[in-house]
Amino acid sequence: MPGLEMKYFILKPKSKHFDDTYAQASRAAMRTFARYIQKANPGLHGELWEWANAEQMNESAMKNSTT
Repeated sequence: MPGLEMKYFILKPKSKHFDDTYAQASRAAMRTFARYIQKANPGLHGELWEWANAEQMNESAMKNSTT
């Protein structure tokens, strides 16, 4: 894929609004990464999983606050 060579890829799991597709994709990527490293680094696995869940709950609260 010409033109898309990166050394790092940054994820932003915090939603800017309810149903933020980019934040949802970031959280899904975090959870996938966490599953892959679970045996090698259980502490980091748990922290990433909890962070993704907390941001999911924050997004859900955005919906509840607008209804």
